[in-house]
Amino acid sequence: MPSYIRAVTFDCADPYTLARFWAEVVGGELGPENAPGGDEAEVVAADGRPELLFLQVPEGKAVKNRVHLDLGPRGIRREDEKQRLVGLGATVLEDFRRDNGGGFWLMADPEGNEFCIELSDEEIPEVYGREP
Repeated sequence: MPSYIRAVTFDCADPYTLARFWAEVVGGELGPENAPGGDEAEVVAADGRPELLFLQVPEGKAVKNRVHLDLGPRGIRREDEKQRLVGLGATVLEDFRRDNGGGFWLMADPEGNEFCIELSDEEIPEVYGREP
């Protein structure tokens, strides 16, 4: 039988703070054993989605991520989601939007981990003329 993704794990300096950021981003809940200053923290997601796990490591981020998350906003347009995440502490790294409205924003979380914001499900039919 095939494996499933149980968790996506992030190495970081401050697991609790980063877990709080990502819980807001994805609408998840902090795990019951999370505490400030702990060496790990988790975000439990609904709908059978993988949890996000944050592990404290001594070294800082040095290079571009080889794996990253692509976010698909729900009930909010891509531009509005970008602004919401900047308000939570994310940084815009680069604009990869296309002239036709497609593409994405490349962003970073408060510890520099890259992620992308793609079109929302509501915007995909507007841009591509098809359902997501």
